[in-house]
Amino acid sequence: MIDRNPTVLFKTCFIALLLSGIFSGSLAQEGGVVTLTGKVTDAKTGKPLPFANVFINNSSIGTNADENGNYRLTNLSIGNLEMGVSFLGYETIKQTLRFEQPGIKTVMFKLKEGMELQGVTVYARKNKKREKNLKIITRELLGNSPFSKSCKIMNPEVLRISEDDNGHLGAQTTNPLIIENHALGYRIFQDLDDFDYYQGKVYYGGSTRFELLIPKDSIQKRAWRTNQKIAYQGSLKHLLASMVSDSLQEQGFKVYQVIPDSMRRFNTVRSINGTNVLANHLHNRIEAVRGMRLIRPGELVTERYMVSQTQLEVFFTKKRGRSPYSDMSYAYTQITLPQGYIVITPQGWVVMPMGFEIAGDLGNDRFSSLLPADWKRDGE
Repeated sequence: MIDRNPTVLFKTCFIALLLSGIFSGSLAQEGGVVTLTGKVTDAKTGKPLPFANVFINNSSIGTNADENGNYRLTNLSIGNLEMGVSFLGYETIKQTLRFEQPGIKTVMFKLKEGMELQGVTVYARKNKKREKNLKIITRELLGNSPFSKSCKIMNPEVLRISEDDNGHLGAQTTNPLIIENHALGYRIFQDLDDFDYYQGKVYYGGSTRFELLIPKDSIQKRAWRTNQKIAYQGSLKHLLASMVSDSLQEQGFKVYQVIPDSMRRFNTVRSINGTNVLANHLHNRIEAVRGMRLIRPGELVTERYMVSQTQLEVFFTKKRGRSPYSDMSYAYTQITLPQGYIVITPQGWVVMPMGFEIAGDLGNDRFSSLLPADWKRDGE
């Protein structure tokens, strides 16, 4: 659930979309590599689908099948990865795979032909109401970051926009939505399976493929890299990587963990002169926590567990923002782990979200500031 005022709660399926990925490079060096091969075919006829897109969801790692529908992806890390497979006129599929040993793995993909969208009234391509709703959808997908003005939806005609009697604004795509981000240097292909906007809150989900744009010169290439580093600062990936390296404070984060009710000294927190001060909550409702207390080794060298049985409250002190506390006017986020843990990589990407919920500043990330899963900092 994404709320514009100002607390944000992601829908679980979109969290799974945004935060599923796989890394090569340094991770591959740690745990060995996987080569993924197979074939993409029509689920009904068994005929190959030539040049189908086969990619790691939410990353720039991918390939095209050959004329016989065969594909090959190399240098993948062991662990979890979420595959996406698409072909014009067919339903895009997502499939989560887990590899615990390196080597050559074979996975066959069968796609079903696309189906007509069902449901409530669907607006025609040229319609005043459609144009109004398209502006809302564009705003919610691109976000309001400093980079949003450099982003553009290239093919809005693939959106099928609907509105029910209760005021819910919905949308799906008949083909991947193409978003060009000229601030970060990516072309994004988004299959929008689900979009629902109601009273300032939005849910959406689907599969995402990143493609690198070609810079016109070295100046633009450097500008893209600079903007990517800016987008990384204060991001969820930055936060989780800082937990793994136990460098939260050095990286500009302050993290507090809610104390279980059974361990609290007082049942209520009093305000001073009507103001809510963070100090009044310390050692009563919340306590400061280091990254090392939240991270455990995973089953594989490419995995870590981020563990917390209670909610986390996070501040990024390098960015001003709204928070519940009058003395902490920094970017503020709440993180809840319904299962008590999630699985991440040492580089800070969530590979098993376990339905976790994120509310606040980090929930405002949209496609204008979104980096692919395989993006790396200098030195990684």
